[in-house]
Amino acid sequence: MNASNERLDDLYKHVNRLVELAADLDDIQQELKSLSRERGKRSGYYSLTIAQKQVDKLVNGIQREINEMEGGTDELAQPTT
Repeated sequence: MNASNERLDDLYKHVNRLVELAADLDDIQQELKSLSRERGKRSGYYSLTIAQKQVDKLVNGIQREINEMEGGTDELAQPTT
């Protein structure tokens, strides 16, 4: 495997892991909201929202790099998290 293929493989691993993390963050946020409502409280979990946005930015950046390596475009081929 050449360096370009190894880099592409690493990028796919990173983006897949980040998508998993984003799903975990969403699950955590939904559970916290549900528990909070059960107790009659309305709370915002802004730090989780910020973390989700950071993950989205990373995923988009990596996806652009993947697209450039595969097809020479920097546009996102598909929606992310």
